[in-house]
Amino acid sequence: MAFNKEQSLNEWVAMLDGLYGSSQNYAKTHYEIHSHLTEVCGIFAKHQFKRHDTQQAIDFLPKMFAWAVGLLKKINPAGANLEEIILRKFPGVCPYCASRPCECWRGEKPPLNAAEVLRLFKQNSPTIRRTVDDFQLLFRETYESSWNEKGDTDPITRVYIRLNEELAEVAEAVRFHHLYPENFENELADFFAWWFALVSCMTSSGEGRVLLASDVLWKAYPGTCTHCQMLPCYCRPGPVRELMSKPPPGQLHRFDALTNTLNQGAYLADIEEISKGGAAALPIACVRVDLDDFKSVNETYGHNAGDQALKHVASMLQRKLRERDRLYRVGGDEFAVLFFDYSGEEATGLMVRSIAALHATPVRWVDAKKQVFEFTVTVSVGVAETSSSENLNEAFELADTSASQSKKAGKARVTRSAQ
Repeated sequence: MAFNKEQSLNEWVAMLDGLYGSSQNYAKTHYEIHSHLTEVCGIFAKHQFKRHDTQQAIDFLPKMFAWAVGLLKKINPAGANLEEIILRKFPGVCPYCASRPCECWRGEKPPLNAAEVLRLFKQNSPTIRRTVDDFQLLFRETYESSWNEKGDTDPITRVYIRLNEELAEVAEAVRFHHLYPENFENELADFFAWWFALVSCMTSSGEGRVLLASDVLWKAYPGTCTHCQMLPCYCRPGPVRELMSKPPPGQLHRFDALTNTLNQGAYLADIEEISKGGAAALPIACVRVDLDDFKSVNETYGHNAGDQALKHVASMLQRKLRERDRLYRVGGDEFAVLFFDYSGEEATGLMVRSIAALHATPVRWVDAKKQVFEFTVTVSVGVAETSSSENLNEAFELADTSASQSKKAGKARVTRSAQ
């Protein structure tokens, strides 16, 4: 199927699922996917309200949409009809006053008449156009007056607050989905309604016109993965990833023999190449990972157990990374990670989850006498972000300093550089 910018909302769902449904992006638990959704919503807020960088904030709008779609597909893989989910809640009119534009937003809402909403859905849904821009227009014509009401806060702030409230409601609905499955779709419809509102409140840089949802989404997801240029995305786990994780012919010198990660030589060569203008999608998140108390592992269980601990940490990290991310062993008990097109906040969230995974999954070691030992290893992590490939070495130095701060602060934690 050929995808295009003017496709229907459900075709956007199908395209994103086709791109990432089998990848590590969506092959997560519903709680992990909601965590990613929460993170990108928070990063939008940081750029929009703290840094006043609207263009950077806009770049996170499609990520909100994509992770919300991923959550829908995870919760309801067979019945992810997003058009119907939204229209059953918003059947072409306000579900409370049955008007378009809404006439009840200034006062107390009348009680919801579920039977009347269902009747309106059956009456109106066959004639409603289904592109993402049509859904955006539906919400603008219904609720735009309420978004733009004069008050103490600007429309973007008001709409974002409501979107964040719905994000919390979605979390509750995910938690109790096994008891009240209809609540999840209801709350997800509200979340998408506020997402369309947020897009509508933003303006194009330098043009002053309302953003179109299709432009926002197509820039980030133009029918193929923007990194490997494939549909489905081949930056993914499974047999392809397993094959690609092995050193290719002629590249053995770049790989660490123990952990099968890239080695220090590859780390130094890649930094030099990228710093001199090699291909790299910005921003870049640089991460340093140091094992905590590694010496005591060797002293307690022996050096072979220490080697097993290193392989365990490398394996756990590799499972969390995308195929295009690069994991290096840069010292005896030290690793570095290079994330392309990834913010410091996103990398911090991923490393927090990696620490939790290490805590929940002990190293299993069988010695020469067939005795089985299990022990937990922790890591101290530092994260830095750079928007210039020329500053890559400096960013890793900041990440290394931050990892040291994590150790001093109690270990088993992530510290993000403030610079």
